[in-house]
Amino acid sequence: MKKLIIFFFACILSATLAADEAVLIDKASVDFRFGADLRLRQEAFDNIPIISSGVTRGGNNNYFRVRPRIWTGIDFNEINTSFDIRLANEFRHKNVGQESYEFPDELIFDNVYFTFSDLFGDGSTLRIGRQDVVLGTGRLFLDGTPKDGSRSFYFDGVRLSLPLAEKRMLDIFGFYTQCEDVLAIGNENRDITGYAGGYNSMDEASAGAFYSDKTLEDFEFGAYYVWKHDTAWRNAQGVRQSGEDIHTVGFYLKPKFSNSISADFELAYQYGESTNYDREGLFACGGIKYTIDEDARFYVSANAIYISGDDSDTATEREDFNILFGRYPWISELMIFAYDADGVGYWNNLIQCYLETGYTFENKHNFKLTLGPLFAEEKNGAGEGSNRGWLGTMKYSFPLFDNIDCYVLGEILDPGDYYNSGKVAYFLRWEIMLKF
Repeated sequence: MKKLIIFFFACILSATLAADEAVLIDKASVDFRFGADLRLRQEAFDNIPIISSGVTRGGNNNYFRVRPRIWTGIDFNEINTSFDIRLANEFRHKNVGQESYEFPDELIFDNVYFTFSDLFGDGSTLRIGRQDVVLGTGRLFLDGTPKDGSRSFYFDGVRLSLPLAEKRMLDIFGFYTQCEDVLAIGNENRDITGYAGGYNSMDEASAGAFYSDKTLEDFEFGAYYVWKHDTAWRNAQGVRQSGEDIHTVGFYLKPKFSNSISADFELAYQYGESTNYDREGLFACGGIKYTIDEDARFYVSANAIYISGDDSDTATEREDFNILFGRYPWISELMIFAYDADGVGYWNNLIQCYLETGYTFENKHNFKLTLGPLFAEEKNGAGEGSNRGWLGTMKYSFPLFDNIDCYVLGEILDPGDYYNSGKVAYFLRWEIMLKF
């Protein structure tokens, strides 16, 4: 293990000395690339309510997260093929709450893949192996390892990106991600899929297609179909739960009405079946944005999100929408902790309306502010009502140097009667990202 640690940080040092970005070493028709980054975060939160009684994770939490990564790639130019591999690690120091991770915790290869270019025509890309994937708008398909705690979000499998015509793309994929990373170096036995609490032992398979069309200058649109299979799994009490097959069809629209006004809308319908129930859910997300100045630096927008919830009176039917691979905090960093008792990142039973405004300064500094109410479609919380409360967020991001990006983020929730906690909750984070 000591030799491995020395090798890990020696690779970071060599990548740092090599170049500000990727390093290219030409040897005939083969190019070698190297790079690294280091992300440092401190997070603090308290009083975040959950569906059951009380607040999550003991209330007050404060900790550091440190994630170094190194990578290398080889380009075989004559055959339009490349190979990429990335080694990642994230260890934590707890200022309050649970014990810190023992350094260096667990090392993982969160990217290991081959890429074949132009194999199925000009512009096509076939990628095989462990890879990062964002499909469509990313709201439903981005994070393949939701319980990995921001360390990685990879998928294991195959993706074919096929251009059908100019500015028209079809992505076809098939992935299978195991609950425990078989390539991990260390013996943490960490569950990276499944639901909240314990080792769920649930693998995930998926296949489908995403189509995107940008042929019209002022109107982008797309459509998709995703099949997802969850194997049988165990809940926090060790009780075995049935597996499930889920089918999701949807589309998105991004019209631009003028230089000042644009919109974004997505709708998805879902049906599925398990041994004990049938599923039928609905997802909708939309917003309209008004850019105030000609340089598009200052904007305001009105937005809404609807994710159906489960009706407890229908025992053999489930109406909650399975968020698929959108189990990351794209809605809210604070609110993802509020789903600890439902399933971390499994957004459902949510109606959110919010206003957003932002400004981009000339020196690449960005400021964003949002505010709005949240509701639950089904009254299944510890409180008596469906009001989840009012959520406000503020984010300020800026470059410190050419290869160092920073941001600060703050979120506040004033809980409603959906919860039995009336204390104001907060989430705070600052981050520094160094790229070598």
